[in-house]
Amino acid sequence: MFALLGEIQFDLITYFDGFDSQFDADYAEHALIEGKPRLQWTGDKLDEISIQLSFHAQFCDPELELLRLKSAKEAHQAMALVLGNGDYKGWFVLTQVRASSRQTDQAGTLIALEASITLREFVGDKQNPLPPPAVQPGLPPAAATALPANLNARATAIGSSLAGTANAVRNSVRQVVTSTTQARSAMRVALDATQLAQSLRGNPSAALSRLPGLQASLTQVTVPLARLSPAAASLTGTLPEAAGILRSSDHALTALRNAQGSLSGADAGNVASRIDYVAAQLTSASGALQASTPATARLAGQVITRTI
Repeated sequence: MFALLGEIQFDLITYFDGFDSQFDADYAEHALIEGKPRLQWTGDKLDEISIQLSFHAQFCDPELELLRLKSAKEAHQAMALVLGNGDYKGWFVLTQVRASSRQTDQAGTLIALEASITLREFVGDKQNPLPPPAVQPGLPPAAATALPANLNARATAIGSSLAGTANAVRNSVRQVVTSTTQARSAMRVALDATQLAQSLRGNPSAALSRLPGLQASLTQVTVPLARLSPAAASLTGTLPEAAGILRSSDHALTALRNAQGSLSGADAGNVASRIDYVAAQLTSASGALQASTPATARLAGQVITRTI
């Protein structure tokens, strides 16, 4: 599941930690002699949405994502908020960005970041409201132009074929986005398991005991990657971004399978070097997925706004 705020695309599984909405109304209180005051509704307040976010270097660039949020706030522009299922929430302005650094490397480079943003409803001019995204006003309905019976039948058949193709493309894009998100999430778990196994290099027996769990975590990454490649391949003839996603997916899948194969012959004498090899392959796979992030985000945004 994913969402689009203006040009900023979020994966709900990896980015969203919370999504809180607040809806209020204003009432005027009129005092009465020898009685309780009466309330009179005067209007509704602006809707407010608070989103808690988590960014980690394994699936994004935390500093870049924070910069994008700050830039969106400083632009002082209303942005459309649309969920991946097509649920259009309305137009909002970004009024607050709060960030907390949770982890850095020795050089001070940001690794993990938690952030929260506040969105307030933008009403604008009620006489000329902002349109929902991907809506083209002023176009006459298809039925407004009469067609001969034979042409009408052909048009209906062509329309049905095009609709079926569009649905197939959207479903493939959703599979690409979902599989990428699942692979990134599983990748973080596998990297953590690998780091734990590496910390036991001085105790080969203990390191060997970690291999079954490490192998299982690698499988959890391989499964969504195996779904990602066919989905991306089905889009290469339709969407130009798909070719780069397919290359990254195939590279990551090959690296994961190399890592899995290296563990099959591990013993007390070579377990440390095998685990180091797994770590290198995971880093390579993670980098490949990260390289495909912009293209995946563009595809997700196009599905949300119904441009494909």
